[in-house]
Amino acid sequence: MANEVTHALLQTNGGQISAVMTDMLIAQLFDPTDLRQLMRFDDLDGIVGSDTGNITQDAVPQPAAAATSETVGGQSNTAYTTSQYQHTWARYVLQYELTDLLGINGGPVQMQQVIDNLNQSIGLTLTDLLCALFPALANDVGPGTGNDLTVDDIYSAQFQLNSQSVPGEFACVLHPVQINDFQTSLRSETGAQQFVPATADMLALRGPGFKGSWNGINFFQSDSVTLVNSSADRSGAMFGMGCFAYTLRSWRRLLQGQLAPAEILADFGIGFVERDRDATNAMTTAILNMYPSVVEAEDLRGVEIISDA
Repeated sequence: MANEVTHALLQTNGGQISAVMTDMLIAQLFDPTDLRQLMRFDDLDGIVGSDTGNITQDAVPQPAAAATSETVGGQSNTAYTTSQYQHTWARYVLQYELTDLLGINGGPVQMQQVIDNLNQSIGLTLTDLLCALFPALANDVGPGTGNDLTVDDIYSAQFQLNSQSVPGEFACVLHPVQINDFQTSLRSETGAQQFVPATADMLALRGPGFKGSWNGINFFQSDSVTLVNSSADRSGAMFGMGCFAYTLRSWRRLLQGQLAPAEILADFGIGFVERDRDATNAMTTAILNMYPSVVEAEDLRGVEIISDA
């Protein structure tokens, strides 16, 4: 027989098309870890006139000394020594541009989806800024360049913090390779304490980067952990609360009168998405603006963990 009506024939002469776009939108693999929970938030919205804010750290309390005499003090003054760290905030920006034809034709990627992705970028940016500070920590532990992380290295980091009297439970942020190496080493330990993997409730509380707890340490995984030693190693860290701090300048009060409310596509409080319309070329740009600062607040509260990348 001839002249059959087939899919292949109709696809050739225009009666069928090769594929139809659906409205399904599936997330691709990415690391959504947001580590702002591991930092102290410094509210500096009251500061005006500068892009820098100093935070004063109180003097360390000291024990009293015995008087030299029952009636005569003879004690000299003790210096009340404070210190400080400094935030310097700057503009961080991410923008996407959509054509009008894209909106007219429809499809799964529309302006609201773009805005949702811009919202997630706030946490990703803060995580990048935090991990970039790990190599600046004065103290470090590790198996030596090119060597895998072991349980002994985690103990060394914990002992280092304990020797500095760092209070509270510790957070350990490692690259996925470092997490894998640590758990591999843990399997060969005799009588090692149990690693408690993250449950759904733990993830809801601590976020998607949380991997679990071991020996009182909360482990987080992030691909933002930086390369060091000519890219041979990764620079993770273990630290207590107060080692790092961040601030995000709020725009609402400070930019009143400069921004048209109708041009604000989304208000995240700590960042905003503004619209820039190019009518000549029929394009709309969605622009995320944020003004963060992430700093090392107290060096001795943290220790860098260097191991094979």
